[in-house]
Amino acid sequence: MNTYLIYGNDYGLIKREIDKITENIRDVVKYDLSAYKIDELLDDASCISLFGDKKVLIGENALFLTATPGNVNHDLDYFSRYLMSEKHDNIVIITVIADKLDERKKIVKTLKENSKVIHKEVIDQKDFPRFVINEFKSDGYDIDYKTANYFVEYVGKNIDVLLSEIKKMMIYKGGDKKITISDIDDISSKGFNDNVFDLSDAIMKKDFNKMFSCYKDLIVLKEEPIKIIAMLGNQFTLVYQCKLLSKQGFMGKDIAGILKVHPFRVKLALETDYMIYELEDILKKLHDLDYKIKSGKEDKNIGLESFLLHL
Repeated sequence: MNTYLIYGNDYGLIKREIDKITENIRDVVKYDLSAYKIDELLDDASCISLFGDKKVLIGENALFLTATPGNVNHDLDYFSRYLMSEKHDNIVIITVIADKLDERKKIVKTLKENSKVIHKEVIDQKDFPRFVINEFKSDGYDIDYKTANYFVEYVGKNIDVLLSEIKKMMIYKGGDKKITISDIDDISSKGFNDNVFDLSDAIMKKDFNKMFSCYKDLIVLKEEPIKIIAMLGNQFTLVYQCKLLSKQGFMGKDIAGILKVHPFRVKLALETDYMIYELEDILKKLHDLDYKIKSGKEDKNIGLESFLLHL
């Protein structure tokens, strides 16, 4: 089965699953299904890769699988026929940032019956140390609970940053599989969250002078652009989700419960001046930038600066 459905409220966890599936595959194409029809993705899926091997078609923002109304008229009968046909050479990954799908829709049932379904639930902050332990353990590294908890407190409680720091630690340790507090002090990035929070806060308030001041500070601290992009993606995703839920009539407290975040974060998100269509455009640009940098198509520093200049 070469079709996947990945959904959940944390884009970082969804992206991690995508990275696992697409590892070592050169031909990866993304479609924003809040702007493009699923028909186009499926037509592309029937074509042979330019590299002569498998290719991956990723359909992001599949809002038609949720109760959120979309503006695109997808050919869902075509999608159903594709799902129920027996063999597909290429890989199709459908994703949506939502904790629940609309089970009343026929296409949701068809997709669940004919694809590999991965639901990434938001990790409770109290479970982060255990998450860190499992991530290290999966690659043969050993870290005890006390050290894992120190690691989380040191680098922050953002999934993208945690995964980035775990990978960095593994590279640093090499053949030595025991992670210590001393290792964390030596190699892990401290203070990143505070600095990038100031950056994202300036962006949300459209204070562009402060934004570039904060960005220069991060560069002086030699913070990785990939980490900054991940944090910004997380922040803009939260604002986007809050705005969508607010538009559907949910109040701040309800939104906090649905997204499992602090009510104050929801309050700040709803106070931003960005419109939903602007947020969709920004998220698409961040996703494209992340892909171009990781595929070697764009310099990470130039790409991030260009993104900030065009906000």
